[in-house]
Amino acid sequence: MPTRPPKSSLSIRALKLMWRNPRMAHTLLREEYRKKFGIQLDRRFRDGRSGPPANLNLNLTRRCNLKCVMCEQHRHAPGPTGLPWYDPRRELSLSTWVGLLDQVAAFRPRLYFTGGEPTLYPHFAALLTEAKRRGFVVHLQTNGTLLDRVADSLVAQNVEMVTVSMDGPLEVHDAIRGQEGAFRKTCAGIKALVAARNRQRSPGPIILINCVISKASLPTLDQMVLLAHELGADILQIQHTIFNTAANVARHNRALSPEFAAQAGLELVSPSIPEGEYYESEITPADLPFLLNQLKQAQRLAKDRLKLLFLPNLPLDLIEPYYLDLTHPFPQRSATPRGRVAGFCPTGPCRRACTWWPATSPPNRWRRSGTAPRCAVSGRLSPAGSSPDASAAVAGAFPE
Repeated sequence: MPTRPPKSSLSIRALKLMWRNPRMAHTLLREEYRKKFGIQLDRRFRDGRSGPPANLNLNLTRRCNLKCVMCEQHRHAPGPTGLPWYDPRRELSLSTWVGLLDQVAAFRPRLYFTGGEPTLYPHFAALLTEAKRRGFVVHLQTNGTLLDRVADSLVAQNVEMVTVSMDGPLEVHDAIRGQEGAFRKTCAGIKALVAARNRQRSPGPIILINCVISKASLPTLDQMVLLAHELGADILQIQHTIFNTAANVARHNRALSPEFAAQAGLELVSPSIPEGEYYESEITPADLPFLLNQLKQAQRLAKDRLKLLFLPNLPLDLIEPYYLDLTHPFPQRSATPRGRVAGFCPTGPCRRACTWWPATSPPNRWRRSGTAPRCAVSGRLSPAGSSPDASAAVAGAFPE
């Protein structure tokens, strides 16, 4: 078992990382500004437009070596999906991604390398080098099964944060992730990253284990605190499931129909949420008391061990409507506000907000698409300023 430093050492790690990459302070301050002031000012004065996002999700590939039950990746049997963003032959080149980095360098967003499994992108190592050469704060999101192959490089290149998905102890994790041996590989990856960090005497990356709540993981949620602590993680994040219903997806797709796109002057993928790209929660009203008890138990166990986060960080009275009522009028703070996060899928479309995918917005058009009048339509589709997303906790009212 690795030696665990006191929880206060997390702040020391962050300060040391900031010393190594002084631009990190600018990125973090801008995140706070966008969250507390910038987005509200945009809603008031910019008629649906928004300033540059504080976070940029680079969905490098849809390739993945796991088949997780609650993932929004395509849920059908192996084989061609007919959806262009799953075709590895159409993945963006290294030079295209680097061109995007040069375009967004001025406002220094935090870069999330995600997927699919981002380490399966053929040019992952080279893109990471280019991002760090430009001083970006990089946050890798991975299932951890291939982490041991890149651990030394992540530490050497001063990657600031790594999020590793883990949903329970061995039997639970392997069942959810759809592969026997996944738990063992993920544990080996985390241990390799901790060892590389210690060996290179580096403050980073900060290691966060992300555990998604599902019917299968409910019985072992409280065990995740001790497991994360033993593996040497700095943070445990318990994430409420992102889910939809068939009826809600149909409503979403009707709102973002080809007819709507033509009238609004937009080029949108249709259907916006394809069949097989959403998860339906199995949490029932009978599960909620046990879920609440598990969350409270996790909080108790985390004290003096490691930092515990919840995503989204819902008050207890909003957990029931989160899982049982997608039409509940959630406060804006419960959602990811439009203008805070943007992202790109592997073949180039810009994901401006939630699950609305423009059909043609490659990264080399970022500057123009970020301010074009037709993109401002997204900010006017719902009173809350979010696009008409169909997933839990960020569903907004919009016309049929």
